[in-house]
Formats: sequence, C-alpha cells, structure tokens
Amino acid sequence: MIERLTKRFGLRLRFALFFAALGLGGAALIAAALVFGHMRTGGPPEGYVIAGLLAGLGVLGLSAWIGLLFDENVAKPILALASDLTTRARADVDLQIDEGQAKHLGTLAPAANAINAALSEARAARQRAVERETARIAREKALFEALFRDLGEGAVVATPDNRVMLYNRMAQELLGEIGLDRPLSAFLRPEPVMDALSRMQKARLRGQVTAETFLAATSDGERFLLGRVSPILSDEELSGHVLIFRDATEDLRAHAAHDHLFMALLEGVRRPAGTIGALLEVLQSVDDLAPEERAQMRQGIEDEVARLFACLDDLATRHAAIRSRRWPMSPVAVGHIFDAVRAQGGGPLTITRHDAMLACDGFAVATLLATILRHLTEDGSRDALRLGAEVEGAEVRLILGWQGEAVTDGQLTRWLRAPLSEAYGAYSGRDALAAHQTDLWAETGADGHRIVLPLTAAMPTLAPGDARPEFYDFNLPDAPGGDLADTPLSDLSFVVFDTETTGLSPRGGDEIVQIAGLRIVNGRILRGETFETLVNPGRPIPPASTRVHHITDAMVEGAPGIAEAGRRFHDFCRGAVLVAHNAPFDLAFLRLKEAVIGRRFDNPVLCTVLMSAGLFDHTGQHTLDALCDRFGITIPAHARHTAMGDTVATAEVFVRMLALMRDKGVRTLGDAIAAEGRQTRLRKAQSY
Repeated sequence: MIERLTKRFGLRLRFALFFAALGLGGAALIAAALVFGHMRTGGPPEGYVIAGLLAGLGVLGLSAWIGLLFDENVAKPILALASDLTTRARADVDLQIDEGQAKHLGTLAPAANAINAALSEARAARQRAVERETARIAREKALFEALFRDLGEGAVVATPDNRVMLYNRMAQELLGEIGLDRPLSAFLRPEPVMDALSRMQKARLRGQVTAETFLAATSDGERFLLGRVSPILSDEELSGHVLIFRDATEDLRAHAAHDHLFMALLEGVRRPAGTIGALLEVLQSVDDLAPEERAQMRQGIEDEVARLFACLDDLATRHAAIRSRRWPMSPVAVGHIFDAVRAQGGGPLTITRHDAMLACDGFAVATLLATILRHLTEDGSRDALRLGAEVEGAEVRLILGWQGEAVTDGQLTRWLRAPLSEAYGAYSGRDALAAHQTDLWAETGADGHRIVLPLTAAMPTLAPGDARPEFYDFNLPDAPGGDLADTPLSDLSFVVFDTETTGLSPRGGDEIVQIAGLRIVNGRILRGETFETLVNPGRPIPPASTRVHHITDAMVEGAPGIAEAGRRFHDFCRGAVLVAHNAPFDLAFLRLKEAVIGRRFDNPVLCTVLMSAGLFDHTGQHTLDALCDRFGITIPAHARHTAMGDTVATAEVFVRMLALMRDKGVRTLGDAIAAEGRQTRLRKAQSY
C-alpha cells in the first residue's frame, strides 16, 4: 500500500499530506481533551468550544506554516539535489552541484558533490581506458573515413530495407539532401535500383555474388547516375548493399550532342556537296555555255564551298565545346597545384600560398605550368621566379612571374604545341587549354614579366582541421513498424527546429523570417544534415524584432517566400518527429500557412518546455537558457536568438533529456506525448 502511494504521490505532496495529518491529528487531540475535561468538570460548553476552535486553528495554522517552511527549505532542495545527481549520472554532465540551494540540509549537499566528483572521476577513468583500447580502431576509422569521403564516385551503403546508413561527400553532392536513416527512394527513382537489386538477389540464390549495374535518375530528374550495386553478406545473410555511382548526365548529353552533331554534319554537307556536284556536272557536260552562265556556275560553286567551310567551322567549335564538357574536371586546391609544380622541378621558385579551389584537371594544369617553368629557366636569362594566384570573380588566375628577359608569343606558341606528358600521349598544352575552355598569355607589369592562366573557381571543401559531418551509422535501428506511438524513442529520427518571426502573434499577421532544422538519428546530432533559410515575410520586419534576431528587410529581400521555404522544410522533415522549444509557437506559424505551402505538418511533435516541466517539476525555470545552464551547454552570444543557434542548443538539450526520460519510465513516443499531456497549466499557456 505504502509503495503504491510512494509511486503515485510525489515527495512534496507526501510531505504536505504528512503535515496536514499532523495538524488534523493535533486538532483532534485538542478536541478530545476538551470533551474529556468538560465531562469531568462540567460547566458551560461554549467556553470549551471556543477554546477548542482557537487551539485547533492554531495547530492547523502552525502545521501549515511549518509545512511551507519544510517544503521550501527541505523538500525542494532534496528534489533539486536528486535532479542534479540524476542529470549528471544519466546525461553525462560534469558540473559542480550548487550547494547554496541546500544550505539547510547540513552535509547532504557536500555529500552529493562528493558523489558527483567520484562519478566524474570514474567516468574520466573509464573514458581513458576506452580511449586506450580504441586508439587503433580510431586510426583505422580515420583512414576509412578519409578514403571513403574523398572517393571520386558517389558511394552509399543501405540497409536491407533500403535506408541509408553510410554515404560520402560525392554522394551528397550528386543526390542533394541525402541523410542517414532516410529511404533511397527519397533521392533516386527507385525502379532501376530495385530491378538491379532483384537481379542481384536472383544471382545470389544461384550462388553467384556479383555486382549489378543500373542507370537511374535522381528524384528531381535533374541528373542521371550510372552505377552498380553489390551485396553485403554476413554469415551468408544479406545485411545490406553498396551502391557506387557517378554522374552520367554529361555523358548522356554529350552522346546526344554527338548524335545531333553528326546529323547536323550530314545535313550541312549534303546540300552543298550535292549542289557542287550538280554544277560541276553541268560545267563538264556542256561545252557551249555562255561566259556569263559559266561565271554564275563558278560563283555558285564558290558560294557552296564557302557554305561548306562555314558548316565545318561551326561544327568544329561545337565539337570542342562538347569535348571540354566531357573532360574530367574536379575540385583541386591551388596549394596542391603549386606543390605539384615544385615537385616536377624547374629551378628555384617562390610560392605565395592561396586557399582558393579550382575546377580543373589538376595533373594537366600542374604539368603545363611545370613545362613552362622549365622553358623559362633553360637558358639562364630569367630569375626570381614566383608562383601565386589572384581571384577575379568566378575565376582564379594562376600567375607565374619572373625577372629578366620577356617571352615572345612565338616562344609561348611553340611551348604549348609540344606534347604535355607521356601520360597523355600526343595531347598538347594547347589541347589542355582548349579542354579547360581558357587560354594563357604573357604580360609585363611594374613587378616584372608574368604568364597568366585563368581557370574556373570551385566551391571550397572542408580543410583537414575542420569538423567533419557524420556520414555513417552502422547501428541504425530497425525501421519503425506498426503504431508509431509504441515505437521506442531510441528508434525514431527527429528534426529539431526553430523559427524567427516578425512578432509573437501568428494569428495577428506575423510571419516567419527564418527557419532552421537539424536531424537527430540513433541519438546522434547530425551536424552535416541541416536545413537553414531566410524567408521573405511579404511585410516589413518591425525594428523591435530585428533587435532580437538581427534579421533586416534587406536580408530577406531576395529570400524565398513561405510557400517555397515551407515545401523544402517539409521535405527535410519527412518521416521524423519534430522537436522544438515551445513547439506550439513555431508550429502555429507553419500550420497557418499549410494551404499556401500545399503540405500538412502532421508529424508527431515533442516540446522541450513540456519535457523539462515533467523532468524538473521542482523548479519553474524551463527557458532554453535555464536548460542549457542545467546541462552545461554553452550558446555563443552571436548564435543566441538565431534560428540555427537556438536549434543546435535545443538539440543538445533534447539528446540529454532522452536519457533522463528513460529513467522516469518514458520509453516510447506515446509515453512522451502522454507525459507532455499531463502538463495542463503549461499547455494552456502555450495556446497560440
């Protein structure tokens, strides 16, 4: 009975009931004593009644007062200490416990801090042991990540039910918003891949483990990918499959362009050739043509020959453009080009470092520069050679400079005419320039002579020291099946999001000006899978709102409207549970725009304000700042009140809350929603 009451009533309520019972018991004893006194001594009963009422009310009041003091100075501090200890034990938080909150509990707070310190020391010792044991695995993991991440082809590893559990950077570039635990069908037209998987499965049943090829369009139809799929077998059981693919869009376009070019060549040559043949036949077969007619026919032949040459020149230009599109170009760091030039030799060279990226054939460009460098130094008439780069809009100009004798156009033409390298056969420097649709030239300036080679700039990639996004998770849970409410929280994918708005009244005409989202899969915050966009609200942003989130009218002038931004965000949230701090506020803005967006935001929703109220019911502090302080999370000042900054902070808070919720018996999505439903007071305050 007592155990059931303990589970049903919280600590503060049980203390309140104790003092209520104490007060009522005291009042009852006083009443019984007065009745007994009256029975023994007699006298008017009114005096006994008045004395009993005064004494009873006094005892009840004293019990209530002492109970309130006990609640404030004992019950609440005990709950706070218990909450802090649980948070540090379950959420991996290493912060000192504030002993000031339990100053009336004697040595209990220092004892709690001693336990916390011992826990931190044990955790640190365990971490050191784990780090020692996993050092070798970490090195192999880093090697695997580097190799897989920088593959020139897109690579995806999928579960048997075709959910993504690994992808590399090239796959992200080719497939767009790919993400862990998302279905392949969200990024690829599934029919060709399913056909290849079917052929692979049939071959496996015949005892043949082979790769099957496929040609599939991306889900938006903008790219065609040529690839192959191979099975992953573990103890003869299929545990997934690997897809390796490359962008075949340009190949298909070039093939179609070549076909079109060939047909254009036939059409362009057939008519002039037929006309020339007919005119020549007349000239040869008719001897008595008048001089004027013979002159007209000769002029006709000249015109057709000119037309024929014009056709050939046009086709040659179009063919060069097609060939340049097909030449292998990839992002290459300028620094790597410079290192390759130095490695190929050619004399002393001063290099000015630059962090720009080029879209080029790195080997061809480095070999071309090294070849020119060797020619510049071969006769000893030039010195002080230097290599640098300048950014000009969408171009990066590689500059090879020197002091001494200038270079003539004839010398430069001769150098470019020679074969570039044995690796390229007869392919010359001039061919390399044509493939890159560029040229180089020599010029003279105040600092001496130089050769300028402009190339197309490429988007920068992550530097070696930058944080790496998460590209894999080999421990993905099974896909949720049956009722989503019965699915464990650990098996769900979440999108934590936040919005910035023109004001606080979604029904009063305020609009969204920024949306940010961040995915959580298998308990991990995927910092490489984010959504962030400014939104044009279609109305002025009040200065008071700009002072909070620093978004101005000028910043959103060219941003998409809520219709486009909302559709993109809805796609990003597909199949996920939405999480936000004070979620009803952000969702009110989105749901009021569902008709404009053309999508329904009917995902399950969790609110970290309501979760906090259920986990930390001893305090009324449930703001995002208070939760960050509780969990030891730092929000940079420049990120606070930005959509992405608040999203990251909410995500950090949420993953720590998940462990505490399991401790309280909240294990499924249905449990979490039911726990939030019990916070009736806060839910009423969140009515937007």
